[in-house]
Amino acid sequence: MTSSCKNSSLPTVTNKKAMVNYLPDDVLRNNIFIRLPAKQVALLRSLSKTWNLVLSDSSFIKSHLHHSLIHNNHTDIFAFYFAFLDNISFGTYFTLNAFRSPIYQEHSNYIKLPLSGCNYVIGSVNGLICFWNLWNPCLSSSLITLSDSICDRVCSYDFKFGYDPKTDDYKVVNLRYYYNWTQQMIDEWLPVKVYSVRKGCWESVTGKFPSHITKINGKKVLGDGYDGRVHWLCNVDDSNNKNIKETIVAFDMSDETLSEISLPSDFVKCTRQRTNVLGVLFEKVCVISCVPGAGCEVWVMEDYGVATSWVKRVSYLFNCANIIDLVGFSLRGNLLLKCCDDQLALYDPNTGYVNLLGTRMIDKRISYSAFVDYVGSLVWPVAPGKCVSKQFERLKIENE
Repeated sequence: MTSSCKNSSLPTVTNKKAMVNYLPDDVLRNNIFIRLPAKQVALLRSLSKTWNLVLSDSSFIKSHLHHSLIHNNHTDIFAFYFAFLDNISFGTYFTLNAFRSPIYQEHSNYIKLPLSGCNYVIGSVNGLICFWNLWNPCLSSSLITLSDSICDRVCSYDFKFGYDPKTDDYKVVNLRYYYNWTQQMIDEWLPVKVYSVRKGCWESVTGKFPSHITKINGKKVLGDGYDGRVHWLCNVDDSNNKNIKETIVAFDMSDETLSEISLPSDFVKCTRQRTNVLGVLFEKVCVISCVPGAGCEVWVMEDYGVATSWVKRVSYLFNCANIIDLVGFSLRGNLLLKCCDDQLALYDPNTGYVNLLGTRMIDKRISYSAFVDYVGSLVWPVAPGKCVSKQFERLKIENE
């Protein structure tokens, strides 16, 4: 018996291109393209003018980013190592992931990153990594060098990078202060300066940093800056307290105002010295607190800015003698640790598993290291006087 499988109502697909052309645009956009890594989507834009228009649309870029963040797609921690050899700055970076060994993005040896003056990492938000300029690794290009005098040789400084969702702007916050090296504390706070990518300039804000803050915890906060706020864990001037008293200072990117957030009351009651690290866990401010010999705790602020809403989410025990540094939580919710043998490790709070990453922080050639949480994205902020379509057209040519 002979049968025919042909159906005149269906097209004969002879190649992959014809198959893609047959799929409805909304299926391509919402079910296929949105799931692809940003670097692949960037390359697809060069295949046709129609795709370039669709995939360069700001609504698709935001949807793609949101999908990646919600589903933890294409998210990792980037570890940056920098060295100065023969007066030349070199750097390398690789990803840290709890489910696989470190993957070198370029070469295992030191390489020069595709940026100028990139030996200081400020932070990472929405797939943009901020050095003295902004860089999107998925789009293989950099944008905007922070202009004017971002550093003053007379005073000290601390930078934060974040996103302002109300104005769809990316901003860099620069804290400036005079530091008393003899007393190991801050003498005077200077006006806070903010760089707006949309405006393309630095501006001073009205408020100063709280005067009773005597020191800033130098650790970068992984996951900070996504919701329009950046945070610092600070020491407070309290000569009556033998233990170091700490507080959180927040800066609102939209209102450009400063505020304080109290740490959990249990910290004050504790008679033993705690080692605290500020972090962001699933878009909520958290504090990782380690008491020597008693393990570590993760406290999460359920209601932002409300001191009574701190909740101890998890308490875990591992060999604290072997853990000498807590770095923070990644976008995946893993805790990045540094062990006493200088190995990096990722801790999964859900399983209690510590995964040694097989790489060490210390190298005689390394002069500076930094860690940022990263998600692959198509985000490309608009600089003053720039046209979005022309920026994407230039990126399309670079990726071809």
